[in-house]
Amino acid sequence: MFLRFVAVALTLAAPAFSQDLPSPQSDTLSDFADVLDATEEGRITRLLTDTRAATGVQMVVVTVPGLAAEGGAGLKIEDYGKALFNEWGVGGKDRNDGILLLLDTQSREARIALGAGYDPVYDGRAARVLSTAVLPPLREGKIAVGIEAGIASARDRLITPFLAGQPVSVTDGFEDEGGGVGLRTVGLGFGAVAGLAGFGIWRSRRANRTCPNCGALTLERSREVIQQPTRYESGLGMQHLTCSACGFSDHRSYPVSFGSRDSRRDKNVGSQNRDRGGNGGGGGYGGGRSSGGGATGKW
Repeated sequence: MFLRFVAVALTLAAPAFSQDLPSPQSDTLSDFADVLDATEEGRITRLLTDTRAATGVQMVVVTVPGLAAEGGAGLKIEDYGKALFNEWGVGGKDRNDGILLLLDTQSREARIALGAGYDPVYDGRAARVLSTAVLPPLREGKIAVGIEAGIASARDRLITPFLAGQPVSVTDGFEDEGGGVGLRTVGLGFGAVAGLAGFGIWRSRRANRTCPNCGALTLERSREVIQQPTRYESGLGMQHLTCSACGFSDHRSYPVSFGSRDSRRDKNVGSQNRDRGGNGGGGGYGGGRSSGGGATGKW
C-alpha cells in the first residue's frame, strides 16, 4: 500500500504534457513559429553550423507559436525545453554539452536549456546571456537579431569556458550591468547600432523590390526547388525575378541546405538522424541529456 501511495504521489508531482512533441526540422534551426525569412534562416543556420564545427558543441534554436501548438499543453517553458531537449538528444551523450535556445512567440518567453554537463553556475551565466544579448533585440521586434546575438554570446560565455574546464563566476566575461554612465553609454551605443541595423534592413528590402532594368519598386521574386537536398549534399533551387512594370525576367540558382524551409522536407527527418553525429562537428543529434538547468526571460 505504501509503495502504491508513493507511485501515485510521484505521478501527480510530475508535469503532465503531451507526448506528441515535434520532430526537429533540422539539427540546427527549427522555426515552427515561422517568424524568420529565408535570409535570416540561412544566417542563423550558418552561425550554428560554424559554432559546432569550431567547438564540437551542438547548439539548437527553436521557435514555437505557443507551447500547446507543439505538444506542450499545460507545460511551463522550463519543462517543455527540458522535454524537447531530451526527446531530440541535443549535444553529445558523453559530455552532455548541448544548448537549446527556445523562443515562444505567443507568451514572449525565451529559454536557454543546458545539457546536464554544465555546472549550476552556468544557470546564472545563461540568464546573463538572455538579459544582455537575446532579450533587448526581441523587445524591439528583432527576432533574428536576438537569436544571432544569443548564439554568439552563448558560444563565448557558455561553451568556451565550459570546454576550458576552468572555474568561472556568474559574471566572468560579461559587461557590467550596473547603473550609471557606463550603462547609459552602452544603451546609447546599442541604440545607434540598432538604428543602423534598421536602416540597413530597410535599404536591403527596398533593393530587393527594385527592378534592375527600370528602377520601379515592382520586382517580384519566387523560388522553387529543382533538386532536393540530402543530409550529405546540398540541393539546388531556382529564384525567378519578374517585373510587372517593364516585363524584366531573370532566373538565378542557389544552394538549398538540408532541413531549410525551401527543402520542404517532412519534419520527421530529425528523428531519422537523431542518433547520428555526436560531439564532433558532424550533423545529427548525439543523444545528449538535460537535467533542467538553464534560464528563462520574458520580452
